[in-house]
Amino acid sequence: MLGGGLAGAAVLAVGVPSAAETALSAADEDLLAHIAGTIAVLPVPFPEFGEKGPAHTRATHDRVRSTVHRLPQTSGVADGLRVLRPVVSVRDDHETVVRGFGRLVAENRSVDGLAAVVGTCVATLSPRFDPSARSGAELWLDFARRFAAMSGGK
Repeated sequence: MLGGGLAGAAVLAVGVPSAAETALSAADEDLLAHIAGTIAVLPVPFPEFGEKGPAHTRATHDRVRSTVHRLPQTSGVADGLRVLRPVVSVRDDHETVVRGFGRLVAENRSVDGLAAVVGTCVATLSPRFDPSARSGAELWLDFARRFAAMSGGK
């Protein structure tokens, strides 16, 4: 009985890894970095926010990983990536990425997951943003929806 109590206390002391501590796959990081690169240039160039160089140069795997570690959990990001994978790939140009998001938003497909992905990508471009914040993500998703509608969803 004492051994069970000590084991339970050890788990509480050490803790169970949170979802944010669970690493994303290399393919997930690739896609997040590619999406961040898209957000860096569309609809307008992302501001510097005190960093040197254009924002698209900040869309790196290291910054994606750093941002993911700031998330309270990655389940929303994983859900968003699961919805995005059939529609968006790392080989797509920026406009195709935006149209893919826009079509999904217009279909009301997992907007929470999509907002989690976009919020993570925005915070990758500038750590002054909270990766779990939705307001900026929802604004970009609305742009994507309108862009897809204007371009006929192609």
